[in-house]
Amino acid sequence: MENKNSKTTSEIDINLDDEIIVDEDTKTVTPLTIDTDVVDEDLDIDPKDRLPSRAILNADGSVTLPLKYSVPMKTKKNGKIKTRLFSTLNLHRLNGVDRRVIGSASDEMMSATALARMARLNQAVANRLDELMDISDTNAVGQVLANFTSTGLKTTKAG
Repeated sequence: MENKNSKTTSEIDINLDDEIIVDEDTKTVTPLTIDTDVVDEDLDIDPKDRLPSRAILNADGSVTLPLKYSVPMKTKKNGKIKTRLFSTLNLHRLNGVDRRVIGSASDEMMSATALARMARLNQAVANRLDELMDISDTNAVGQVLANFTSTGLKTTKAG
């Protein structure tokens, strides 16, 4: 005969003072350390507006972006043909003139125009580079541009 008055209970002891992150994939427990004396202002930045992890922020506010896939290109200037290898891009902050030039470009040329202005490249070189660059590198350039136009480092240095 079954006893209808008996109950099965389980107790779980939860200590809300411990800050622990559980990674369910690896089944390991990592204590979360928070410095309560430091306010992290980067938490307000949209993740899409952050610099790519491989980007290097320079003292003048420009960003050196190593490309995942180098781009070889032959260029001709002053009658001389030379082979260039683009393995990094040095991207500079933009000003009002740059904004107007980029804004006046057609939709299909806007990314190449932004690349030319940021990397300070000849427009024809930037057009070809935009065509040849791997999409992951193109997206990283876009992330740098988003960082420049959001809450990225501001400088007062004329440049």
